Amino acid sequence: MKCKLCKALEKEKDKYLYEDDDIVVLPTKNLKGHNKRIMAISKEHVKNPSHLDEDEWILIFIQFCKGYFDEEPTFALCESTYATIPNHWHKIACDWKGNEDIKQLHFTPHRAINTYVRWNPDEDRNK
Repeated sequence: MKCKLCKALEKEKDKYLYEDDDIVVLPTKNLKGHNKRIMAISKEHVKNPSHLDEDEWILIFIQFCKGYFDEEPTFALCESTYATIPNHWHKIACDWKGNEDIKQLHFTPHRAINTYVRWNPDEDRNK
């Protein structure tokens, strides 16, 4: 029996926001009060990819999210601490406008990621 994320990969191809050989990015079914809430999912049914793969996938997801959440100064990249489907690798990213999920977000390990770079190395060189 396939897990819900494997089924979503098959049935929701029209909702894909990004796809490469390893991961797919698509909106979550439950926004939990957020305006935007998306997930990156491994195309392969794995709980723990190799460390190198996971780091690479997270970097790809972060780069995608910087454009997707471009109207927000930051977004949250959440760990899978409270994942309802823990046996298939996925990461969640959401805006900070949530109401019902915002309390859980504070207790969930997450990273606040800026959507734009404020530091310009060329400016420092010219000083």
